[in-house]
Parts: sequence; structure tokens; C-alpha cells
Amino acid sequence: MKTTLKMILALANGKTTTLSLPAPREDLTTAEVTEALNTLIAKKAITAGGSPIEAIQRVFVQDVAEKALV
Repeated sequence: MKTTLKMILALANGKTTTLSLPAPREDLTTAEVTEALNTLIAKKAITAGGSPIEAIQRVFVQDVAEKALV
């Protein structure tokens, strides 16, 4: 199973962008992710299409199971 941390972020232009981090630590907490993202937002460290991130919309861990058919 593949695990990915998905972070959906609101941009200043009204759109959203998604940051994906493969294989996050199993003991990763919401507080750790929120703190890191808030630092990135405050420093305007990430932009998408020239628009800075303004807010965290949703953060979740996605587990995907692959099943070979052949």
C-alpha cells in the first residue's frame, strides 16, 4: 500500500493547489503539519502560478492499494 500526505491549500487568486508528500512518518501529527504549513504561508515560501498560499483547506493521509491484473 502506498501512503501519501495530501495538503490542499487555498491560493490568493481564489484557486487551490495540492502538495503531496509520499511515505510520511506514521507518527506525524496534525499539529506538526499545520505548524509547518503556517510557516510556509507566513513566509510566502510557496506560490502556484505566481499566487502565494493563503490558507490550509484540507490535510489528510491517503492510502492507495495497488492490485496487479496481469
